[in-house]
Amino acid sequence: MPMQIIDAALMQPVEYLSMAEVSNLCQIAQDEVLELMDYGALQSDMVVGDEVFFAVQRVQSLKVACIQRQNYDLDLFSVALAVGYLQEIDRLKQQIAVYQALSRSAPH
Repeated sequence: MPMQIIDAALMQPVEYLSMAEVSNLCQIAQDEVLELMDYGALQSDMVVGDEVFFAVQRVQSLKVACIQRQNYDLDLFSVALAVGYLQEIDRLKQQIAVYQALSRSAPH
């Protein structure tokens, strides 16, 4: 099940965020969101009319990378690199969890 962010105003799970919402959540300009898309660090999941939407799980790494950007005064390209590394770390964590579950269920 994908991770969901709860919109406090509606109290309903949100699976997709608009570009404006991503911009506000990560405290970056919409032009920077587009630039991160150009770098390949962020991929849109849905387009409705002229509005681009992103799956919440894609935005989680970007949020962390943007916090690091503010803390360490990183440029946008460094944010793009950090997003890639954070996504790889998440993927590896998931693999470890699968291997641990398999090792627990295997007869000793």
